[in-house]
Amino acid sequence: MTGAADLTYRWAWALLDGFAAAGLRRVVVSPGARSTPLTLAALRHPGLAVEVVVDERSAAFFALGLAKAERGPVALVATSGSAVANWFPAVVEADLARVPLILLSADRPPELQDCGANQTMDQLGPFGCHVRKFHQLPPAEADTGWLAGLAARAMAASQATALAGPVHLNVPLREPLVPAELALVATAVAPRLLPCQTQATAETLGILAELMTGTGAIVCGPDDLGDNFRRAVTDLASRLRVPVFADVLSGLRYGAAAGSPVLAHPDQVARVAAQADWLLRFGGAPVSRAMGDWLARGRVQVVVADHSRPADPSATATHFVGADPASLCRSVGGSPSPSGWSDRFAELDRAAAIAAEQLCAGDRPFEGALVRRLVRALPAGTPLFLGNSLAIRATEWFSGRIITPLRPFGNRGVSGIDGNLSTAFGVAAACGPTVAVVGDLTFLHDLGALALGRRHPLTVLLLDNGGGGIFDHLAQAALPEFEQAWLTPPSLDPVAAARAFGLPCVSAAGTAEAVAAVAAGLERPGGSVVHVPIDRGHSLARCRALFTGSATS
Repeated sequence: MTGAADLTYRWAWALLDGFAAAGLRRVVVSPGARSTPLTLAALRHPGLAVEVVVDERSAAFFALGLAKAERGPVALVATSGSAVANWFPAVVEADLARVPLILLSADRPPELQDCGANQTMDQLGPFGCHVRKFHQLPPAEADTGWLAGLAARAMAASQATALAGPVHLNVPLREPLVPAELALVATAVAPRLLPCQTQATAETLGILAELMTGTGAIVCGPDDLGDNFRRAVTDLASRLRVPVFADVLSGLRYGAAAGSPVLAHPDQVARVAAQADWLLRFGGAPVSRAMGDWLARGRVQVVVADHSRPADPSATATHFVGADPASLCRSVGGSPSPSGWSDRFAELDRAAAIAAEQLCAGDRPFEGALVRRLVRALPAGTPLFLGNSLAIRATEWFSGRIITPLRPFGNRGVSGIDGNLSTAFGVAAACGPTVAVVGDLTFLHDLGALALGRRHPLTVLLLDNGGGGIFDHLAQAALPEFEQAWLTPPSLDPVAAARAFGLPCVSAAGTAEAVAAVAAGLERPGGSVVHVPIDRGHSLARCRALFTGSATS
């Protein structure tokens, strides 16, 4: 505890204080020695709320969930070495999903690099193109005045309208690391750098009005573009008499009034619907492969985004428009589609809804019946995290459209099963009681996240279909090595695992029992798990019946 340690602490304080002055409110810390000055500064700062998560990979996904739920940057602090490498999967997800994270990695100083020092690796730009900016800071120095400006620019870069995402600051820190003084350091005043909004020009609106004639449709991908957009896009669809194909993560299908142009079962409709003369597309690429195939047959396709990475994986877009989606919906013209056009989609949608309801009747559980019953039982405004692989697809196929507004979340940037529970706990930390629907492999992949359940109210609905059930729907299921290399049923007892972390866990034999257990979990102050064993053969048969329209079979 010397003057050198006090200098380092003041340096770390100036950096964290600069971020607080620029609007940062949340910091997720993983314990470590080298990061001590950063951790102390975060813990002692009156404007920062700190969450401590031991596992760095889980911490990063937890921060991702916080940032998604609160729609603002969250900072991560970790010690040097492999701790930083454990952030990588979440950083990639944040990059592709355009989620603002501030990565503050502690590092050894220059004199300890390339000399065999313990817990030391090259931390110069380890995340490559997956961060918007990388800053290598010098070791602590007396002049800290410029750090507030750097923090403000980093915050602005993470929230940039053109392309939000993670920003990385590597912070070398010399020993000693524990300061003598315990008093707070004076706070800084930094300018707040706000992202600008883009508006479509009159020329662009005129071109769109000419393009949007004849039969049309609107497609909304998995991005939650906010309440203003949801109102604006449904108003536009009603005005132009066109259907809205909305991904389940867009939020448009939860909170849709009776008679809404938003289709309840866009995947099933896309399999049989006629192609439109024009498509107006918002958000990312849809979860549904059928919707993607339907898009590939399109004619005029206009992709609208207010950032520099519009989604067009099939390269079918004919026009790109850089504009705020809600503003464009309110401003754009176009001619209403011919009489009866939207009615044909509504008829197909009603048939799909009847089929889904028939297939989900009874109490025998499978993924579709569970999510269909669940979304109708949840209180208004409940955050609902959908795990990747089969969980989100079953929700896309079967959940339909409901009047009750829910707030869906998912990690569809790179669509991995890693970190899903940690992300959901982050959502719960920001929003309160939350439900996560995940498969058994997703649960196993992020088992350490259950430690967060002692502090945060997440109810996990665990769909246990004995391994990688999604592959039953793919060509790999016919291979003789299917169970060995793709199904990979876990040997873990999920009930025992949850209880080992101190979380209540029940196994439900039927759909009604499972949904009731989830409702009970939402009343608890912490985390809980509802485990539902599912017969894969029954599940596959139900899904295939929906796709073929043989609901009564």
